[in-house]
Amino acid sequence: MKLQTVLKSTALLVAGLCASATWGASSGDQRLIVHEWGTFTSLQDERGNAIGGINTDDEPVPAFVHNLHGELIQTASQVPPIYFKGWPRCDQEVLVRLETPVIYFHLPQGSPPVHLDVDVQFKGGWLTQFYPDAKASAPGLHDETIKHGTLTSATVGSLAWHNLTVGTNGTGPKTSERVWTAPREVEAANVTTAAGESERYLFYRGVGHLKAPLTISRDVTNDQLQIRADWAQWVKADPRFTVGPLWLVDVRQDGRCAVRTIDPISMQRNGNEPLAKIPASFSADDYRPDSLSRIRHELRAALVAQGLYGDEADGLLNTWEVSYFKRPGTRLFFMVPPVWTEQYLPLRVSQSAYVTRAMVGRIELVTPHQRQLISKIAQGPASSPQWLFDMLKQMSATRQNMYEESFYQQAFNGKVTLSGTQIPADYRAYLDMGRFRNALILDELQYHPTPALQQFVKNYQLNSDG
Repeated sequence: MKLQTVLKSTALLVAGLCASATWGASSGDQRLIVHEWGTFTSLQDERGNAIGGINTDDEPVPAFVHNLHGELIQTASQVPPIYFKGWPRCDQEVLVRLETPVIYFHLPQGSPPVHLDVDVQFKGGWLTQFYPDAKASAPGLHDETIKHGTLTSATVGSLAWHNLTVGTNGTGPKTSERVWTAPREVEAANVTTAAGESERYLFYRGVGHLKAPLTISRDVTNDQLQIRADWAQWVKADPRFTVGPLWLVDVRQDGRCAVRTIDPISMQRNGNEPLAKIPASFSADDYRPDSLSRIRHELRAALVAQGLYGDEADGLLNTWEVSYFKRPGTRLFFMVPPVWTEQYLPLRVSQSAYVTRAMVGRIELVTPHQRQLISKIAQGPASSPQWLFDMLKQMSATRQNMYEESFYQQAFNGKVTLSGTQIPADYRAYLDMGRFRNALILDELQYHPTPALQQFVKNYQLNSDG
């Protein structure tokens, strides 16, 4: 089935879920146009099970962004939690990261500024970071300490931007951070709140306790990835329902990447049979110099086919280029069906508008290399954290230095010479595991504990209970 046909069929389902929005424009209509993009990120093991504790950022946002709980979202730090008072811990209830959704507004040509309200809910999640300021509801989230409440599938967080003015001369705060400036490079109307905060778009992020739209398991015997989904309710509404297109991307430590494209997948299936089976690994020839340009071109085309403008698609790809395509790891990308987005992230605009929401699903897969690193730590012996104290002493660290990630990176990256102090092999393995290293270690501890692994977690205080 052609992608445009799929989009039209899903749009019919979505229309009933968002009564204030009109999906699909007719020629000559001068209504407001609202476009949104974002990423749903999850981490899955070889059986397709979600791994919790992924409350970490690839791209931390500027300090001016409003944050309901400053310790909930953590940077994938190279420094163990033991050295930071109040350092955020891995929250194993977080199964999904809702990353960098931005909402753009396009006024009809010659239109004066308009006033409107925008409301969004996250069913099964909290919306904890946003700009401009909004009225937030995050049931169960406590912001008075580093501890917070329990996140469940029944949690419903929300944000309300009311009395917005669209089409102002207001500009956003000054910043050079690419995660913020890349989405600004779009021709859209500026928005300003009643309190005077302005930006080119509405921004928000969150964490969720819900299943990803797809599950990916690894068949080691046949070197295959098997793709499954539970879409019975959607297939019942529309037997032609599909998901995709999809892309499998593998990025090596040296930065080279390989890409495999999978056509949209029909949701028809028999029993527990996979929807699709694809090779799990790549040959040496697959790591081509043009892989990055190819995946960017294909993903951009899919975003535009789903309704985004070209500069909006570029905004997403420029924001996430490093995280998507340059950080080591194996990940599956796919276009999330709009009806799924509307089910879990309903959006309301107070006036009639053409609304397009193009969300990218991102599933990080546990790789054989990561398993080797985990095994190295689990075999032991577990190192003592004393090496870091010795390193700090040699580097004449001040109290302020001890809380600066960049200070430690000088040693971790070999930029300073240390006499007699070496980073232990188990901690090096820990660093090499990537963004979700804490989640992977704690998952292994839960299902395959060893004395060395238990001691490593204790020594570096990686456990979520502190």
